[in-house]
Amino acid sequence: MHRDVVYEYPEEVEELAYTSKCSVQGMYIPKRLITVQGHPEFNEEIVRELLISRHRAGIFDDEVFDDTMGRVDKYQDGVVVAKAFLRFLLE
Repeated sequence: MHRDVVYEYPEEVEELAYTSKCSVQGMYIPKRLITVQGHPEFNEEIVRELLISRHRAGIFDDEVFDDTMGRVDKYQDGVVVAKAFLRFLLE
């Protein structure tokens, strides 16, 4: 979405997730930090609307738009990520 990428993990973090598009998707240090690259709060409807809006505005070309629209309805781990964030906050 932002067209930026984190390419590597710092040594002291636990690697949480990856995708075929980005190998660094989340990191964790107990009682210190938890972070994710994506937006687990975004559902299919929100992402679809963002993609259409950014395509119309010329932010995403046809190739990027077609690729991302082809993946917008895939399963995502938003609820799993939210639970992990809650566990972190309760540590």
